Amino acid sequence: MSFALLLNGTRHEIEIIRRRPHLLLRIDGRDYTVQDPGPAGDGELALTIDGRHVTALRAAGDDAQSLRCDGRTHVVQLADDGGGAGADGGLSELRAPMPGAVIEIHAAPGQRIARGDPLLTIESMKLQTVLAAPRDGTVAEIAVAQDETFGKDQILARLTPEDESDA
Repeated sequence: MSFALLLNGTRHEIEIIRRRPHLLLRIDGRDYTVQDPGPAGDGELALTIDGRHVTALRAAGDDAQSLRCDGRTHVVQLADDGGGAGADGGLSELRAPMPGAVIEIHAAPGQRIARGDPLLTIESMKLQTVLAAPRDGTVAEIAVAQDETFGKDQILARLTPEDESDA
């Protein structure tokens, strides 16, 4: 079985090679053995990937999952069938992975940013998370203010489409 996922706006090809005795995945041509040692707690995942123990927190959205692992938050969603990350080559909206409040704003409209640059720091369930730019581009809008509260999946920031920001 093959499918594609977008991880922070970057497309990755996934193929399930086998399910037993352990899950064997081929991701972008490289094989990974995944073992599930069992539940780690409410909303927490614990896996062993190629012998490395990995723990992550997961929050489900309407069309994406947010994973917090090794101090970073990642957005994962099924890729469209068009073979890319959308018409503009990447995500143009940064949505809230869960309800919370804006702690700090790191970018301003008109500012050029690179993928991974911090846009906002949010707090949700007493956990502060830096939300990073999903791709290179220009900030079109910061849709929230510092100390403002927001709901799950609310748009927090927008990037200009890549063809506009490259002009």
